[in-house]
Amino acid sequence: MDLSRSKPIGGGTAIGPLQRLGAVDPILLVTSLALTGFGILAVYVAGSDDGQGYAVNQTLGFVVGLIGAVPLALIDYRRLRGYLPFIYGLTIVMLLAVTVVGVSAKGAQRWIDIGPVQVQPSEFAKLLVVVVLAGYFSEHRLGDNTTFLKAMGILSLPALLVFAQPDLGTALVFGAVFFVMAFVGGAKLYQIGALVAAAVILAVLSVQLGILEDYQLARLTAFMDPTGVTDEGYQVFQSKIAIGSGGVTGKGLEATTLANLGFLPEDHTDFIFSNLAERTGFVGGLLLLGLFFVLVWRMLHVATVSSDRFGVLIAVGIATIFLFHVFVNIGMTMGLMPVTGIPLPFISYGRSNLVVSVIALGLLQSIAIRSKKKDA
Repeated sequence: MDLSRSKPIGGGTAIGPLQRLGAVDPILLVTSLALTGFGILAVYVAGSDDGQGYAVNQTLGFVVGLIGAVPLALIDYRRLRGYLPFIYGLTIVMLLAVTVVGVSAKGAQRWIDIGPVQVQPSEFAKLLVVVVLAGYFSEHRLGDNTTFLKAMGILSLPALLVFAQPDLGTALVFGAVFFVMAFVGGAKLYQIGALVAAAVILAVLSVQLGILEDYQLARLTAFMDPTGVTDEGYQVFQSKIAIGSGGVTGKGLEATTLANLGFLPEDHTDFIFSNLAERTGFVGGLLLLGLFFVLVWRMLHVATVSSDRFGVLIAVGIATIFLFHVFVNIGMTMGLMPVTGIPLPFISYGRSNLVVSVIALGLLQSIAIRSKKKDA
C-alpha cells in the first residue's frame, strides 16, 4: 500500500497518512504528553505501597489509548456522521451491559470485567455522546423547541443509565456537556434558562424524595457543613491540610506525607491533587493547572479553526468534559465543590479514563489536521 497517496479531503490537495501526522497540533500533543508523564509520576509517588504497579498500569493505559488515537487522527472525523445511530446504540448497549454483568465496588456498579482488566463504560459513553450530540446539533436548528426536546431525549437515556449505577459525577458531566454544546449549537436563551431551572428542580426533588444514595447525601451534607464529623468531611479536611502543608515548593517526592501515614484516603484517585500539592507545593500545583489551561485552550483553538460545524461542536464538547473534570476534582480537594468521585484527567489512576482521554485527543487532532487554517 502506498502511504504517500490518498484521496483529497474536502476538495483539497491529496495528502497521505504521514503528511497528516505531520499536520497535528504540536502544542496540544506536547501538553498531553506532559500531563501523561505528570500522571504516571503522580501515581508512582502516591502513598500506596504499590506505586510501581500503578505507574505500570497507567503507562499501559496510555499505550492502549494511543493505539486508538493514532488511527482516529488519520481518519477523517466527518465520516463519523454516517455512523451516529450505531455510535448511540453502542453507547446504550455498553451502559445496559453494566446493569447486567457489571462488577460492584464501594456501593456502585460501574465496571465490566473483560479478561484480566476492568473497563468503565461510562467513561467511553461521555465521548460517544459528544459525537452524537455534535452530529445532531450540526444538522438541526436548535431554536425549534421540538428539536431541543429531542436533543434532551437523546441525552437523557445514557445520563439516566449512568445515574442509576449510581454515578452522580459522570451524570453531571453529561449535563454540563449538553448545556455548553446546546448554547454553542444555537439554542435560545429561554431554552437554556428552562434547562437550568429544570436541573435545579430535579436536584431538589432528588434530595426531597430520597432518590440519592446515602453516601451521596453524606457528601452533599459534608460540603454544606464542612465542620461536621463525617467520613466525607474528614477526607476534605485532610486534603486541605495536605495542600497547605506543601508550602511553596513542597516536601519532596520521597517525603513522608499524610497519604503515607494513612490520613489521606484515595490519594491515587480522587484526591491525587492533594497528594501532589503536598509533595510539589504551590509551584507544582500551579504548573499542573497551567498545563490544563494550555490543554483546554488548544482544544478551543481546534474548535475555532475547524472547517465545519460538526468539528466545532466535537471540540467544544471534549473541552467541556476536561474543564468540568478539572474544575470539580481540584475544587473538591479544596472544599470548593462536593466530593463526587470525578477523576482528574491524565493524573488520577484509572485506565478507562486515561484511554478515553487519549482517544479524545486523537479525535481532536483529526479535526486540527483538516482545519481551515493552521495559525497558532
